[in-house]
Amino acid sequence: MAAVLDRVLLTREEPFSNLTEYLSEGGFQALKKALTMTPLEVIYEIKKAHLRGRGGAGFPTGIKWEGVYKKTHDDHGLPALKYLVCNASEGEPGTYKDRYLIKKNPYTLLEGMAIASYAIGTANAIICIKEIFKREIAMLQHAIKECEDAGYIGSNAMSSGRDLPIEIAFGPDSYLLGEDRAMLEVIEGKPAWPRAKGIIPVDFGLWAQPTVVNNVETLSTVPHILLKGADWFRSIGTADSPGTMIFTLVGDVNKPGMYELPLGTSLKTLIEVYGGGVGADRQLQAVFSGPTNAVIPASKIDTPLDFGSMRALPSGLGSGGFIVYDHTACVLRAGLNFSRFLAIESCGQCTSCKTGTGRITRRLQLLEEGLGTIQDTMAILEDCQHIKGQGRCFLITEEAVEIGSIFYNFPDVIAEHIEFGCLKTRPLPLPKIKDFDEATHTFIFDEKYYERSFAEGRYILSK
Repeated sequence: MAAVLDRVLLTREEPFSNLTEYLSEGGFQALKKALTMTPLEVIYEIKKAHLRGRGGAGFPTGIKWEGVYKKTHDDHGLPALKYLVCNASEGEPGTYKDRYLIKKNPYTLLEGMAIASYAIGTANAIICIKEIFKREIAMLQHAIKECEDAGYIGSNAMSSGRDLPIEIAFGPDSYLLGEDRAMLEVIEGKPAWPRAKGIIPVDFGLWAQPTVVNNVETLSTVPHILLKGADWFRSIGTADSPGTMIFTLVGDVNKPGMYELPLGTSLKTLIEVYGGGVGADRQLQAVFSGPTNAVIPASKIDTPLDFGSMRALPSGLGSGGFIVYDHTACVLRAGLNFSRFLAIESCGQCTSCKTGTGRITRRLQLLEEGLGTIQDTMAILEDCQHIKGQGRCFLITEEAVEIGSIFYNFPDVIAEHIEFGCLKTRPLPLPKIKDFDEATHTFIFDEKYYERSFAEGRYILSK
């Protein structure tokens, strides 16, 4: 891992087992400090730190907070009841950092949420998490009760006169639960279906009220900024992307794992120094930044891991999950895995999304089986061109960007599949992570995902 001095969140190896341990290392001192400041002073410090959301989009956190803070009335002219929602769904293949943080230290998340709630002026703060994450849920429930009993959250928090309640909402094992507008729908008791474009939670969020949605890593970073200052935070990382990020590194590396590194560290350093490389007798072929961004060929791994550099690649930092494949893997098969995943997870509200992902997946399957033609290839590329931006959420665009990038960066692989089908027999599991064994640096994947999805009826025909 990075030197401890370069870490913000993972400053100790052992997880916090109780509130007393957290308090002994300065826990809730940041909330204590925040309560001596005005809400706008707290927001200004987060804005000055230029903390960007760690959930994928990288939107400046302080600007989002300020937007909700300034909403004094709802769309009906009534006094606004503001909400804070912590996105703990983590359904993207190749990502595990939020669950890792909860298991390491749920208390800093709760402290960050309490600070955000105070700054924004929320009526309630809610952690939305998948109901299948039983262990993480139990840890959060235990930590919330400890903090409530000790008076750090809940009614009259820290004798401040402010109520800072935090509760948990449970959602389905759906990728779209992680889409902020779909998450709000779930909390309201509805399916995980994204709302129409243009409906922004800051303006029209939970129960039609102004709402901030931040992910676990973003909110867990807040106490450190409040305690040590924005200038300290900006001394780490880059001007565009200050601070650190926890990267999930899986696939064909000698040491898969969770690595907190300063933003701006190169992808090559993550793979070769921290991940131990792909092995002396192997060659790096491709890196996927989850199923949401363009594939990164081996020739571009010198790229710094920050929001601007990754966008210029062009690809994306996403939620910090990177899946590495060496030359023995079929990069088209990897793309087929992600395409099938997105097709299954498409909610079906938008015809262009459900049918578009389905068509692309079927034709990729034909190429893998040696039954694909040049016409199938052209049809895939045409779909990738036309479906971008068509759906309510970003899922269909994710499909177009990622699959289109495989065809652009690996034309020889596509030509080989048209002529011979796939010549590589190595199976590639979908890297949908269930757990991580830190002692052995081993990720456990959800191997029953496709089987379970088909049984539930969330399927597409493969032929």
